[in-house]
Amino acid sequence: MKIKYFFFLSIFVLSMMMAGCTSTRAKHEVSNLQPVLDSLRRVYAPDKRVKLWVSSLTGNDLRLWVEDPKAFEEVKAVLKKRFPTIKADLEWLPEKNRTQPVSGLINNSVANLRTMPKHSAELATQALLGTPVRVFKKQGEWYLVQTPNRYIAWVDSAALVTLNKQQLAAYKSLKKVVFKPVCGFSYAEPDDQSQTVSDLVMGCLLPVSLAKNGFYKVNYPDGREAWVKQNEVMNFSKLAGTIPDGQQLVETAKKFLGFPYLWGGTSVKAVDCSGFTSTIYYMNGLLLQRDASQQTKYGKEITTSYSSEKLLPGDLLFFGRPASKTHAERVTHVAMCIGGGRFIHASGKVRINSIDSTAPDFIKSYVPRFVRAVRVKGFVDGKGIEKLSENSFYKAIFKE
Repeated sequence: MKIKYFFFLSIFVLSMMMAGCTSTRAKHEVSNLQPVLDSLRRVYAPDKRVKLWVSSLTGNDLRLWVEDPKAFEEVKAVLKKRFPTIKADLEWLPEKNRTQPVSGLINNSVANLRTMPKHSAELATQALLGTPVRVFKKQGEWYLVQTPNRYIAWVDSAALVTLNKQQLAAYKSLKKVVFKPVCGFSYAEPDDQSQTVSDLVMGCLLPVSLAKNGFYKVNYPDGREAWVKQNEVMNFSKLAGTIPDGQQLVETAKKFLGFPYLWGGTSVKAVDCSGFTSTIYYMNGLLLQRDASQQTKYGKEITTSYSSEKLLPGDLLFFGRPASKTHAERVTHVAMCIGGGRFIHASGKVRINSIDSTAPDFIKSYVPRFVRAVRVKGFVDGKGIEKLSENSFYKAIFKE
Protein backbone atom coordinates (compact mmCIF):
# COMPACT_ATOMS: atom_id res chain seq x y z
CA MET A 1 0.00 0.00 0.00
CA LYS A 2 2.82 2.37 0.91
CA ILE A 3 4.50 1.69 -2.44
CA LYS A 4 1.28 2.52 -4.32
CA TYR A 5 0.76 5.57 -2.15
CA PHE A 6 4.22 6.95 -2.83
CA PHE A 7 3.91 6.09 -6.53
CA PHE A 8 0.69 8.08 -6.95
CA LEU A 9 2.04 10.86 -4.75
CA SER A 10 5.09 11.09 -7.00
CA ILE A 11 2.89 11.24 -10.11
CA PHE A 12 0.76 13.98 -8.50
CA VAL A 13 3.80 16.05 -7.51
CA LEU A 14 5.33 15.63 -10.96
CA SER A 15 2.11 16.72 -12.68
CA MET A 16 1.86 19.74 -10.41
CA MET A 17 5.46 20.66 -11.19
CA MET A 18 4.78 20.35 -14.92
CA ALA A 19 1.64 22.46 -14.59
CA GLY A 20 3.63 25.00 -12.64
CA CYS A 21 6.28 25.09 -15.33
CA THR A 22 3.62 25.55 -18.01
CA SER A 23 1.99 28.32 -15.98
CA THR A 24 5.35 30.01 -15.41
CA ARG A 25 6.12 29.78 -19.13
CA ALA A 26 2.75 31.28 -20.03
CA LYS A 27 3.25 34.16 -17.60
CA HIS A 28 6.72 34.68 -19.01
CA GLU A 29 5.32 34.82 -22.55
CA VAL A 30 2.64 37.33 -21.57
CA SER A 31 5.17 39.60 -19.86
CA ASN A 32 7.44 39.47 -22.91
CA LEU A 33 4.70 39.91 -25.52
CA GLN A 34 3.67 43.49 -24.73
CA PRO A 35 7.10 45.01 -25.49
CA VAL A 36 7.14 43.09 -28.78
CA LEU A 37 3.68 44.41 -29.69
CA ASP A 38 4.75 47.94 -28.77
CA SER A 39 7.78 47.61 -31.02
CA LEU A 40 5.67 46.41 -33.97
CA ARG A 41 3.13 49.18 -33.39
CA ARG A 42 5.88 51.80 -33.65
CA VAL A 43 6.72 50.36 -37.07
CA TYR A 44 3.24 49.89 -38.51
CA ALA A 45 1.14 52.43 -36.60
CA PRO A 46 3.40 55.13 -35.11
CA ASP A 47 0.36 57.42 -34.75
CA LYS A 48 -2.75 55.44 -33.78
CA ARG A 49 -4.94 58.46 -34.50
CA VAL A 50 -4.46 57.88 -38.23
CA LYS A 51 -3.28 54.27 -38.52
CA LEU A 52 -5.37 51.44 -37.13
CA TRP A 53 -3.85 49.44 -34.28
CA VAL A 54 -6.28 48.41 -31.54
CA SER A 55 -4.86 45.90 -29.07
CA SER A 56 -5.87 44.41 -25.76
CA LEU A 57 -3.79 41.89 -23.81
CA THR A 58 -5.64 40.45 -20.82
CA GLY A 59 -4.03 37.50 -19.11
CA ASN A 60 -3.29 35.00 -21.86
CA ASP A 61 -5.78 36.50 -24.34
CA LEU A 62 -4.76 38.92 -27.08
CA ARG A 63 -7.15 40.89 -29.26
CA LEU A 64 -5.61 42.90 -32.09
CA TRP A 65 -7.09 44.84 -35.02
CA VAL A 66 -4.82 46.18 -37.76
CA GLU A 67 -5.33 47.60 -41.25
CA ASP A 68 -1.87 46.85 -42.64
CA PRO A 69 -1.69 43.31 -44.10
CA LYS A 70 2.07 43.20 -43.48
CA ALA A 71 1.49 43.98 -39.80
CA PHE A 72 -1.16 41.25 -39.64
CA GLU A 73 1.17 38.63 -41.11
CA GLU A 74 4.14 39.64 -38.99
CA VAL A 75 2.16 39.51 -35.75
CA LYS A 76 0.84 36.07 -36.71
CA ALA A 77 4.36 34.82 -37.41
CA VAL A 78 5.76 36.23 -34.16
CA LEU A 79 2.97 34.67 -32.09
CA LYS A 80 3.42 31.27 -33.71
CA LYS A 81 7.19 31.23 -33.26
CA ARG A 82 7.71 32.93 -29.91
CA PHE A 83 4.39 32.95 -28.04
CA PRO A 84 2.55 29.67 -28.77
CA THR A 85 0.51 29.71 -25.53
CA ILE A 86 -1.14 33.06 -26.33
CA LYS A 87 -4.79 32.83 -27.37
CA ALA A 88 -4.92 35.38 -30.17
CA ASP A 89 -7.93 36.96 -31.87
CA LEU A 90 -6.37 38.83 -34.79
CA GLU A 91 -8.36 40.81 -37.35
CA TRP A 92 -7.21 42.44 -40.55
CA LEU A 93 -9.63 45.28 -41.23
CA PRO A 94 -11.75 46.51 -42.96
CA GLU A 95 -14.05 43.53 -42.60
CA LYS A 96 -15.67 44.31 -45.98
CA ASN A 97 -14.86 46.24 -49.16
CA ARG A 98 -11.11 46.29 -48.54
CA THR A 99 -10.36 47.77 -51.94
CA GLN A 100 -12.88 50.62 -51.55
CA PRO A 101 -11.34 53.91 -50.39
CA VAL A 102 -14.81 54.99 -49.17
CA SER A 103 -17.53 52.73 -47.76
CA GLY A 104 -19.79 55.13 -45.85
CA LEU A 105 -21.30 58.63 -45.71
CA ILE A 106 -22.13 60.75 -42.68
CA ASN A 107 -25.91 61.17 -42.46
CA ASN A 108 -26.36 63.96 -39.85
CA SER A 109 -25.55 67.65 -40.15
CA VAL A 110 -22.84 67.03 -37.55
CA ALA A 111 -21.88 63.56 -36.33
CA ASN A 112 -19.99 63.05 -33.08
CA LEU A 113 -17.14 60.56 -33.39
CA ARG A 114 -15.92 59.03 -30.14
CA THR A 115 -12.86 57.25 -28.81
CA MET A 116 -14.90 54.20 -27.79
CA PRO A 117 -18.18 52.70 -29.06
CA LYS A 118 -20.42 54.36 -26.47
CA HIS A 119 -22.06 57.77 -26.10
CA SER A 120 -20.34 58.44 -22.78
CA ALA A 121 -16.88 58.11 -24.34
CA GLU A 122 -14.62 61.08 -25.05
CA LEU A 123 -15.43 63.09 -28.17
CA ALA A 124 -12.57 62.44 -30.60
CA THR A 125 -13.74 64.59 -33.50
CA GLN A 126 -16.79 65.46 -35.61
CA ALA A 127 -17.75 64.90 -39.24
CA LEU A 128 -20.23 66.82 -41.37
CA LEU A 129 -23.16 65.62 -43.46
CA GLY A 130 -21.94 63.93 -46.64
CA THR A 131 -18.39 63.37 -45.40
CA PRO A 132 -17.00 60.21 -47.03
CA VAL A 133 -15.51 57.71 -44.58
CA ARG A 134 -13.82 54.34 -44.64
CA VAL A 135 -15.64 51.78 -42.50
CA PHE A 136 -13.35 49.36 -40.66
CA LYS A 137 -15.74 47.40 -38.47
CA LYS A 138 -19.20 47.29 -36.94
CA GLN A 139 -19.59 46.54 -33.24
CA GLY A 140 -23.12 46.57 -31.91
CA GLU A 141 -24.69 49.86 -33.01
CA TRP A 142 -21.35 51.53 -33.68
CA TYR A 143 -18.96 51.73 -36.62
CA LEU A 144 -15.21 52.22 -36.45
CA VAL A 145 -14.46 54.67 -39.28
CA GLN A 146 -11.70 56.78 -40.79
CA THR A 147 -12.33 60.34 -41.99
CA PRO A 148 -10.70 62.04 -45.02
CA ASN A 149 -7.84 63.38 -42.86
CA ARG A 150 -7.29 59.75 -41.75
CA TYR A 151 -8.56 60.25 -38.20
CA ILE A 152 -9.97 57.03 -36.71
CA ALA A 153 -12.92 56.97 -34.28
CA TRP A 154 -16.33 55.44 -33.56
CA VAL A 155 -19.66 56.76 -34.87
CA ASP A 156 -23.14 55.50 -33.97
CA SER A 157 -25.10 53.76 -36.73
CA ALA A 158 -27.82 56.44 -36.86
CA ALA A 159 -25.25 58.93 -38.14
CA LEU A 160 -23.84 56.75 -40.93
CA VAL A 161 -24.98 55.10 -44.16
CA THR A 162 -22.75 52.37 -45.58
CA LEU A 163 -22.04 51.97 -49.30
CA ASN A 164 -21.13 48.98 -51.42
CA LYS A 165 -19.16 49.29 -54.66
CA GLN A 166 -22.23 49.83 -56.85
CA GLN A 167 -23.77 52.40 -54.51
CA LEU A 168 -20.48 54.29 -54.35
CA ALA A 169 -20.26 54.43 -58.15
CA ALA A 170 -23.84 55.72 -58.39
CA TYR A 171 -23.20 58.35 -55.73
CA LYS A 172 -20.01 59.52 -57.43
CA SER A 173 -21.92 60.27 -60.64
CA LEU A 174 -24.11 62.90 -58.92
CA LYS A 175 -23.43 66.64 -58.86
CA LYS A 176 -22.78 67.85 -55.31
CA VAL A 177 -23.11 71.14 -53.48
CA VAL A 178 -21.65 72.50 -50.24
CA PHE A 179 -23.66 74.54 -47.75
CA LYS A 180 -22.06 78.00 -47.28
CA PRO A 181 -23.83 79.83 -44.41
CA VAL A 182 -22.83 79.27 -40.81
CA CYS A 183 -26.10 77.42 -40.26
CA GLY A 184 -29.51 76.95 -41.85
CA PHE A 185 -32.06 74.36 -42.95
CA SER A 186 -33.24 72.13 -45.74
CA TYR A 187 -36.97 72.08 -46.51
CA ALA A 188 -39.66 69.60 -47.51
CA GLU A 189 -40.72 71.85 -50.42
CA PRO A 190 -39.01 74.55 -52.52
CA ASP A 191 -40.29 77.08 -50.01
CA ASP A 192 -38.54 78.30 -46.85
CA GLN A 193 -41.89 78.40 -45.06
CA SER A 194 -42.41 74.65 -45.53
CA GLN A 195 -41.50 71.95 -43.03
CA THR A 196 -37.79 71.69 -42.30
CA VAL A 197 -36.12 68.35 -43.05
CA SER A 198 -32.97 68.97 -41.04
CA ASP A 199 -30.54 71.62 -39.93
CA LEU A 200 -27.43 72.27 -42.01
CA VAL A 201 -24.08 73.78 -41.09
CA MET A 202 -21.21 75.27 -43.03
CA GLY A 203 -19.51 72.53 -45.03
CA CYS A 204 -22.38 70.03 -45.29
CA LEU A 205 -22.20 68.16 -48.60
CA LEU A 206 -25.26 66.98 -50.58
CA PRO A 207 -25.97 65.67 -54.10
CA VAL A 208 -28.35 67.66 -56.31
CA SER A 209 -31.02 66.21 -58.59
CA LEU A 210 -32.89 69.26 -59.98
CA ALA A 211 -33.52 73.02 -59.64
CA LYS A 212 -36.84 74.81 -59.09
CA ASN A 213 -37.90 78.31 -58.00
CA GLY A 214 -34.48 79.27 -56.66
CA PHE A 215 -34.03 75.95 -54.83
CA TYR A 216 -32.09 72.75 -55.44
CA LYS A 217 -33.56 69.36 -54.71
CA VAL A 218 -31.02 67.39 -52.67
CA ASN A 219 -30.76 63.81 -51.49
CA TYR A 220 -29.52 62.62 -48.11
CA PRO A 221 -27.42 59.45 -47.80
CA ASP A 222 -30.35 57.61 -46.18
CA GLY A 223 -32.71 58.48 -49.05
CA ARG A 224 -34.47 61.53 -47.61
CA GLU A 225 -35.23 64.26 -50.13
CA ALA A 226 -35.19 67.97 -49.37
CA TRP A 227 -34.77 71.43 -50.90
CA VAL A 228 -32.04 74.00 -50.25
CA LYS A 229 -31.77 77.59 -51.43
CA GLN A 230 -29.52 77.91 -54.46
CA ASN A 231 -27.85 81.04 -53.08
CA GLU A 232 -26.85 79.16 -49.91
CA VAL A 233 -24.77 76.51 -51.65
CA MET A 234 -21.86 76.28 -54.07
CA ASN A 235 -20.68 73.50 -56.32
CA PHE A 236 -18.30 71.14 -54.58
CA SER A 237 -16.08 71.33 -57.67
CA LYS A 238 -15.62 75.05 -57.00
CA LEU A 239 -14.68 74.45 -53.36
CA ALA A 240 -12.35 71.58 -54.28
CA GLY A 241 -10.54 73.82 -56.76
CA THR A 242 -10.18 76.81 -54.43
CA ILE A 243 -6.70 78.25 -53.89
CA PRO A 244 -6.66 79.77 -50.39
CA ASP A 245 -6.29 83.51 -50.11
CA GLY A 246 -5.19 85.10 -46.84
CA GLN A 247 -8.09 87.53 -46.69
CA GLN A 248 -10.63 84.82 -47.52
CA LEU A 249 -9.23 82.66 -44.72
CA VAL A 250 -9.62 85.56 -42.28
CA GLU A 251 -13.19 86.25 -43.44
CA THR A 252 -14.10 82.58 -42.95
CA ALA A 253 -12.51 82.53 -39.49
CA LYS A 254 -14.33 85.65 -38.29
CA LYS A 255 -17.71 84.04 -39.00
CA PHE A 256 -16.98 81.86 -35.94
CA LEU A 257 -16.35 84.72 -33.48
CA GLY A 258 -18.00 84.03 -30.14
CA PHE A 259 -18.79 80.40 -30.95
CA PRO A 260 -18.20 78.06 -27.97
CA TYR A 261 -15.19 75.83 -27.47
CA LEU A 262 -15.72 72.07 -27.36
CA TRP A 263 -12.98 69.46 -27.06
CA GLY A 264 -13.24 67.38 -30.25
CA GLY A 265 -15.47 69.90 -32.04
CA THR A 266 -14.90 70.61 -35.74
CA SER A 267 -18.14 72.37 -36.70
CA VAL A 268 -19.90 75.68 -36.23
CA LYS A 269 -21.89 74.10 -33.40
CA ALA A 270 -18.68 74.18 -31.33
CA VAL A 271 -14.98 73.81 -32.08
CA ASP A 272 -11.67 73.08 -30.46
CA CYS A 273 -8.53 74.92 -31.55
CA SER A 274 -7.41 72.54 -34.30
CA GLY A 275 -10.97 71.75 -35.37
CA PHE A 276 -11.36 75.49 -35.93
CA THR A 277 -8.26 75.82 -38.13
CA SER A 278 -9.20 72.63 -39.99
CA THR A 279 -12.66 73.99 -40.78
CA ILE A 280 -11.30 77.35 -41.95
CA TYR A 281 -9.01 75.66 -44.44
CA TYR A 282 -11.61 73.07 -45.49
CA MET A 283 -13.95 75.89 -46.51
CA ASN A 284 -11.08 77.25 -48.60
CA GLY A 285 -10.25 74.04 -50.44
CA LEU A 286 -7.55 72.45 -48.28
CA LEU A 287 -7.59 69.52 -45.89
CA LEU A 288 -5.37 69.74 -42.79
CA GLN A 289 -4.56 67.10 -40.23
CA ARG A 290 -6.95 66.92 -37.28
CA ASP A 291 -4.90 67.82 -34.18
CA ALA A 292 -2.57 70.73 -33.42
CA SER A 293 0.30 68.31 -32.72
CA GLN A 294 -0.19 66.95 -36.25
CA GLN A 295 -0.76 70.26 -38.03
CA THR A 296 2.53 71.66 -36.72
CA LYS A 297 4.49 69.03 -38.68
CA TYR A 298 3.41 70.25 -42.12
CA GLY A 299 3.87 73.41 -44.17
CA LYS A 300 6.83 75.80 -44.05
CA GLU A 301 8.19 76.83 -40.68
CA ILE A 302 8.44 80.64 -40.62
CA THR A 303 9.83 81.30 -37.17
CA THR A 304 10.28 79.83 -33.70
CA SER A 305 10.76 83.29 -32.17
CA TYR A 306 7.54 85.24 -32.49
CA SER A 307 7.74 88.22 -34.81
CA SER A 308 4.56 89.60 -36.35
CA GLU A 309 6.53 91.18 -39.21
CA LYS A 310 7.35 87.72 -40.56
CA LEU A 311 3.74 86.53 -40.59
CA LEU A 312 0.96 86.61 -43.16
CA PRO A 313 -2.80 86.18 -42.70
CA GLY A 314 -3.53 82.45 -42.71
CA ASP A 315 -0.26 81.39 -41.08
CA LEU A 316 -0.75 78.97 -38.21
CA LEU A 317 0.70 79.76 -34.79
CA PHE A 318 1.46 76.88 -32.44
CA PHE A 319 1.68 77.05 -28.68
CA GLY A 320 2.53 74.63 -25.89
CA ARG A 321 5.92 73.80 -24.42
CA PRO A 322 8.96 74.70 -26.54
CA ALA A 323 11.78 72.17 -26.59
CA SER A 324 14.52 72.63 -23.99
CA LYS A 325 17.54 70.75 -22.68
CA THR A 326 15.32 68.89 -20.21
CA HIS A 327 11.97 68.63 -22.03
CA ALA A 328 10.80 67.60 -25.48
CA GLU A 329 8.57 69.94 -27.46
CA ARG A 330 4.84 69.58 -26.83
CA VAL A 331 2.28 71.38 -29.02
CA THR A 332 -1.13 71.78 -27.38
CA HIS A 333 -2.76 74.75 -29.12
CA VAL A 334 -3.05 76.34 -32.56
CA ALA A 335 -4.26 79.76 -33.72
CA MET A 336 -4.38 81.53 -37.09
CA CYS A 337 -2.73 84.84 -37.90
CA ILE A 338 -5.15 87.50 -39.16
CA GLY A 339 -2.56 90.27 -39.66
CA GLY A 340 -1.57 93.30 -37.62
CA GLY A 341 0.09 91.14 -34.98
CA ARG A 342 -3.22 89.50 -34.03
CA PHE A 343 -4.52 85.96 -34.23
CA ILE A 344 -7.87 84.21 -33.99
CA HIS A 345 -8.31 80.99 -32.06
CA ALA A 346 -10.73 78.77 -30.15
CA SER A 347 -9.98 79.01 -26.45
CA GLY A 348 -13.06 79.11 -24.24
CA LYS A 349 -14.75 80.57 -27.30
CA VAL A 350 -13.54 81.76 -30.70
CA ARG A 351 -11.81 85.08 -30.07
CA ILE A 352 -9.05 87.40 -31.26
CA ASN A 353 -5.88 88.02 -29.26
CA SER A 354 -2.30 89.20 -29.61
CA ILE A 355 1.03 88.46 -27.97
CA ASP A 356 2.17 92.01 -28.65
CA SER A 357 2.38 93.60 -25.19
CA THR A 358 1.27 96.98 -26.57
CA ALA A 359 -1.98 95.60 -28.03
CA PRO A 360 -5.30 95.96 -26.15
CA ASP A 361 -6.05 92.25 -26.68
CA PHE A 362 -2.62 91.14 -25.42
CA ILE A 363 -2.62 87.71 -23.79
CA LYS A 364 0.48 87.50 -21.61
CA SER A 365 0.30 83.79 -20.78
CA TYR A 366 0.81 82.85 -24.44
CA VAL A 367 4.21 84.56 -24.80
CA PRO A 368 6.35 81.81 -23.20
CA ARG A 369 4.18 79.13 -24.80
CA PHE A 370 4.93 80.09 -28.42
CA VAL A 371 6.51 77.17 -30.32
CA ARG A 372 6.47 78.10 -34.00
CA ALA A 373 4.64 79.68 -36.91
CA VAL A 374 3.90 77.64 -40.03
CA ARG A 375 2.77 78.74 -43.49
CA VAL A 376 0.19 76.52 -45.16
CA LYS A 377 -0.58 78.49 -48.32
CA GLY A 378 1.69 77.39 -51.14
CA PHE A 379 2.97 74.33 -49.31
CA VAL A 380 0.50 71.59 -50.21
CA ASP A 381 2.37 68.29 -49.91
CA GLY A 382 -0.39 65.72 -50.48
CA LYS A 383 0.24 64.25 -47.02
CA GLY A 384 -0.47 66.58 -44.12
CA ILE A 385 -1.85 69.33 -46.35
CA GLU A 386 -4.04 68.20 -49.25
CA LYS A 387 -6.23 69.79 -51.88
CA LEU A 388 -9.77 68.49 -51.53
CA SER A 389 -9.68 67.62 -55.23
CA GLU A 390 -6.66 65.36 -54.65
CA ASN A 391 -7.70 63.67 -51.40
CA SER A 392 -8.44 59.98 -52.02
CA PHE A 393 -11.67 60.05 -49.98
CA TYR A 394 -13.17 63.01 -51.84
CA LYS A 395 -11.91 61.75 -55.20
CA ALA A 396 -13.91 58.58 -54.55
CA ILE A 397 -17.18 60.57 -54.44
CA PHE A 398 -16.38 63.49 -56.74
CA LYS A 399 -16.81 63.31 -60.51
CA GLU A 400 -14.53 65.86 -62.15
